[in-house]
Amino acid sequence: MLKPHVDHFQNPNQIVTYQIQPEETGMTIHQILKNRLHISRRLLRKIRGSYRVRYNKEHVTFDTKIQEGDILEFNFYFDEKTVIEPEPMKLSIIYEDSNLLIINKPAGILVHPAATERTGTLANGVLNYQQSQGNNNLFRPIHRLDRNTSGVILIGKNHYGQNYMVDQFQRQNIHREYLAIVHDVILEDVGIINAPIGRAEDSIILRKIDTECGQKSITHFRVLKRYQNTSVVSLRLETGRTHQIRVHLSHIGHPLLGDTLYGGREELIKRHALHSWRITCKIPLTHETKKFTAPLATDMKELIRKL
Repeated sequence: MLKPHVDHFQNPNQIVTYQIQPEETGMTIHQILKNRLHISRRLLRKIRGSYRVRYNKEHVTFDTKIQEGDILEFNFYFDEKTVIEPEPMKLSIIYEDSNLLIINKPAGILVHPAATERTGTLANGVLNYQQSQGNNNLFRPIHRLDRNTSGVILIGKNHYGQNYMVDQFQRQNIHREYLAIVHDVILEDVGIINAPIGRAEDSIILRKIDTECGQKSITHFRVLKRYQNTSVVSLRLETGRTHQIRVHLSHIGHPLLGDTLYGGREELIKRHALHSWRITCKIPLTHETKKFTAPLATDMKELIRKL
């Protein structure tokens, strides 16, 4: 049995447990961590070197073979330094466990601080919330939403939670659906926008369709409702480029209402009418597939009522 110099299992609130399943009998701890729990090599080295894994309450080598019903315990709570200032903020939490936090982000706030805006962002609020739980890990968003996009956003509460969810993104196993209100009537009931996106010249913000140098970008759409001069659409991302939905909808002649950056107008709503509606993904440790939905933002709901 190994004897660590620091005991990372004194605080029960920081311990994550995993019970060995029948089909995992005979595997080594290393195989479980790498192949079953999808822990990266970097994190494996980190938790091995700091004795943050226990097997049936003991510290053993990672080549130890395991049996059904045995218990692995982890501590992924690292004291990580951040330059982001924690700030009290009311968070609309959709789901939370030891590794994952899912929030319904309101429109109008940044996900991460910018050079000219260091406070009032989702990062400030989440760090304050995590630290109130004794969690001093970094702010680890799995993906981004624009300032004025509302809805579901995934956040890793520790290195493992981020590690697991990013691995799903890379395997294209996370499915994101958006609701949008666009200018004019889209005639097709369903469609696919397949157009590469790149940076626009002389701008660090603006994106454009770039058939020569742009990155592959695919958006699926389905029309839910048609009004006199607008359409309500559901969108599913196959890729995740910056401003992808906004650029693609503008490209087919139906920019988002309120999206003045890409040809939309503001007379009906003062932000681009885009909401991250639903995300389908697997949960760390259990691998259970779940759907998480954020109710449509109040301003978009009111806009549809007026239409």
